[in-house]
Amino acid sequence: MTEGIWVAVFLQIFVALALICLTGCGYRPVGGTMAFSGERPTLAIPLFDNSSTEVGLEAVFANAFVETFSRSGAVRVTPRPEEADLVLEGRVSSLEHSSVAFYDLDRSLVRKVTIHVELSLKNRRTGKTVWKDREVLAEDYVVSSDYHLGEATRAMGIRRGAATLSRRVLDKLLLIL
Repeated sequence: MTEGIWVAVFLQIFVALALICLTGCGYRPVGGTMAFSGERPTLAIPLFDNSSTEVGLEAVFANAFVETFSRSGAVRVTPRPEEADLVLEGRVSSLEHSSVAFYDLDRSLVRKVTIHVELSLKNRRTGKTVWKDREVLAEDYVVSSDYHLGEATRAMGIRRGAATLSRRVLDKLLLIL
């Protein structure tokens, strides 16, 4: 055989192997894995469970998620889980405060709140868990010698953390919706 024939045979084999590899690699476009009848899915976000010692976190987190998802326009948020396509459930498992900056030896200037949250997205019709994750968020806040001001900055730190977490989760869920 001549050299030209060998080149043609080699090229055909190379193209065939490349096609086999590309079709078998599992590559697929991101997003759109859940089929909903051409319209945005409805999502319910009930109050989170709260296993921490901090009172009221269940409402703070649920409200932050409802606000973020409503603003995004990616889903239609509904207050009734029985009418939703998807249900996003959450549980605040723990909350810790730690000092990160000090004024002097026994007085902290800046504290950090660390919150552990477990989340799951369920398809209400099938009952199947579509997505599940554990998130840890940390947010700093300034400590004040005035008790009421200190409590207000602590609450603001928790709310900032809830808003940050809700945006992070929205970004993750947009990949599968």
